[in-house]
Amino acid sequence: PVAFPGIPSFSPEVFAYFSNPNPSNYKNYRKGLKELLEEGAVQLLRERDDDGNGNPILAAVGQLQFDVVQHRMKNEYGCDTKLEPIGYS
Repeated sequence: PVAFPGIPSFSPEVFAYFSNPNPSNYKNYRKGLKELLEEGAVQLLRERDDDGNGNPILAAVGQLQFDVVQHRMKNEYGCDTKLEPIGYS
């Protein structure tokens, strides 16, 4: 069989809370987020005390990745999303 080298992963440099402002789209929101994470579009982080019910933190190499995720969530899964950038030092 043919073997290809793995896709390199880079350390994220931008972070943002990601939320669904419309509770009626929750099912599509969860499905879209799950599939985009599986594709490696962004990385998912959680706060230390988050039991999984808080807003996830998305991590990316650049802002463009967030733009792509929001565009795909809207157009492929019918979900508007809200992104709140997190500054860090």
